[in-house]
Order: sequence, then structure tokens, then C-alpha cells
Amino acid sequence: MYLTTKPTVYLIDGLNLVRSFLYEFARTEEEVTEDFLDFLSEISQDEHYAMHQYEVIFDGSFRPIGPLYRGGVHISFSEEDSADQIIYERAGFLSQSGTRVIAVTDDRQLQTALKSLGVKTLFCRKFYNGLKTFDK
Repeated sequence: MYLTTKPTVYLIDGLNLVRSFLYEFARTEEEVTEDFLDFLSEISQDEHYAMHQYEVIFDGSFRPIGPLYRGGVHISFSEEDSADQIIYERAGFLSQSGTRVIAVTDDRQLQTALKSLGVKTLFCRKFYNGLKTFDK
């Protein structure tokens, strides 16, 4: 499965995605976060994915994870709110303004709420597995 070829804003629950891979790699959360953000930044500059925007929202307050803008990737922190709340509000706004948006989360309750707004969702692994690297 590949991601869509239509320009899309992907709203990614960062902590959700990182934790879905944490135990598989037996590494720290910080290491998996760094690797994922580097990978997403690199892939966002590939001609097959450059038309998309990737917004990664982490729960909690700011913590040092490197640059907040990396290619087509924007990283933010939810501060007092939850990442789920930020994703819900942002997805609703983008969808109502006619922007194609897909939320990436493993939270079934959030997925159900987003689907009631007409927003498509993907589980974290399905999103990650959809990111293919292309040989030049």
C-alpha cells in the first residue's frame, strides 16, 4: 500500500506512532523518535511524497528533539491539551476548509470521532508501512 497521490495533510499522533514501534526495536523512546522524524523528513522530500504536508503532534510540553521544521514535516507539542484534542480540532478545521486530511493514530476513540467529521484515519503501522522508498 502506498500513500495517496493527492496532496494531503497528514496529522500524526507522534507519541502514539513512536510507542507502536518502541518494543519492536528495544530502544529508548528518544532514539525511536529521532529515527522516525529523520525518516519522515527524508521521505517528505522524495518526489513521490513531496506534495504532502506532515504534521507530527506530540503530547505534553516542548522537549528537545531537534528542528521543528524538517523538509515537509512540522513538529509541535500539545502543551496543556492532548495531542488527540489538537488533531481532532485541526482535522475538523482542515476538512471544513476543503483540505484533504488524514489523521494517523491508533486511538480508536479518536478515529471514531474523526470519522464522524468525515476525516479519514490510518493506524500508525499502516501509515508507516505505506511509506515506500523508491530506488532512483
